[in-house]
Amino acid sequence: MADQLTLINVRPVWARAPLALLAAAALVVGWYCVRWGIGDTMADAAPLSFANDPTAAFESAEAAARLAPEDPLAHLTLARLHYASFDPQETPLTLQEYQQAAALAPNDYLVWTEVGRARAALGDVDGGIASLRRAVALAPSYAEQRWHLGNALLRAGRNDEAFAELRRAADADPDKYRPQVFNLAWQVYGPDMTRVVDAVGKTPAARAQLVGVLAGRGRLDDALGVWSSLSAEDKRAQAGAGDGLARALFGKGQYRRALQLLAESGAQDAAPEKISDGGFESDIAQPGAQLFGWQVTPVAGAQVAIDARTAHAGRRSLRVLFNASGQVDFRNVSQLVAVEPSTHYRLTYFVRTDDLKSAATLVVFAADAAAPEAPFGASQPAPSGTNDWQQMSFDFTTGPKTEAVVVRVTRAVCAEGACPIFGKIWYDDFDLQRAAGRANPR
Repeated sequence: MADQLTLINVRPVWARAPLALLAAAALVVGWYCVRWGIGDTMADAAPLSFANDPTAAFESAEAAARLAPEDPLAHLTLARLHYASFDPQETPLTLQEYQQAAALAPNDYLVWTEVGRARAALGDVDGGIASLRRAVALAPSYAEQRWHLGNALLRAGRNDEAFAELRRAADADPDKYRPQVFNLAWQVYGPDMTRVVDAVGKTPAARAQLVGVLAGRGRLDDALGVWSSLSAEDKRAQAGAGDGLARALFGKGQYRRALQLLAESGAQDAAPEKISDGGFESDIAQPGAQLFGWQVTPVAGAQVAIDARTAHAGRRSLRVLFNASGQVDFRNVSQLVAVEPSTHYRLTYFVRTDDLKSAATLVVFAADAAAPEAPFGASQPAPSGTNDWQQMSFDFTTGPKTEAVVVRVTRAVCAEGACPIFGKIWYDDFDLQRAAGRANPR
């Protein structure tokens, strides 16, 4: 028909060949990708069924390896399943599959890490170390790889090489690995602290963390030895370790040594035979935050606070406001002071009252920190009524083994049993000095 259009292909056959080859290549690549994807999915899912059906898990992993023979995950999964079977006859297959996975992923440090750990655990120590060295070379800044290499070297008896790698792991992640490095060093070198310190590392940070580990183990003399090896500047930079060791010494009643460490680290402004912040010019820290500072705890019927508008000297004082119609056992202001044994001291302070009413007001006493319920000496009770600032003092002598005294503001014994207390009382300018002569008996 005249109105019909006829298309005639006039291209030669050779011109269509490249298109056909490209289409065939696309089909091949597509099939390869589909096989790889299916194999990868099967390899990823195979370990999930291992606990319930090991045979099915192996079949799935083997099928994955056939579908994607160049997929390292498929061979890695087969190796893991063989390894998890705990069958010695599976060891050659395990090592073979691990090696195949590593060969297919030459730049994957995670694969080399797993291969190295498995080879070392299965008896191929040299092969395991070589694989772990490859993992470290691929990820030189990662702590975990050096940690595994160090452990493999340690099991092989190559202690110097092992601790060189373990130290690098600890330097990269000190919170996670340094305590573990210390434990390994302690197991290998026992109580030889020189070898232990060499193994852990001689950097200030490493030694400071070792101080904390030793203090936690109760080896206070060893901890003090390591601490003393730090320079004065390093001690201030590692104040946290000094504070931890000081608290351990404090808990053992070694108060003077604890105070010395705090002074060396700059963690607390305190000195032996001295009331810390006797004029209450600084804010009072939370209870327990400072070992040798004022400790103030709340109690019903009394409000304790720093008063910035009233002071004997300086700018501030400590005010206690009472409004209690019943008994108040007030023992809530205290401070520990490092002192010398068999020494005579005089404690002075200033007190002021405003409409203070009670049959039993407040006294200040000093007692051995090891026996706080047996005072060495105590003041007269604070005067009732309204009184301007007046100085009060008392003498006491420490015992032959006294390391520290606790200075405490407390309620005097009420002869009437339960007696109320109302009004305000201020304290300021506590001072402790050595005194000549004998203490006044009380």
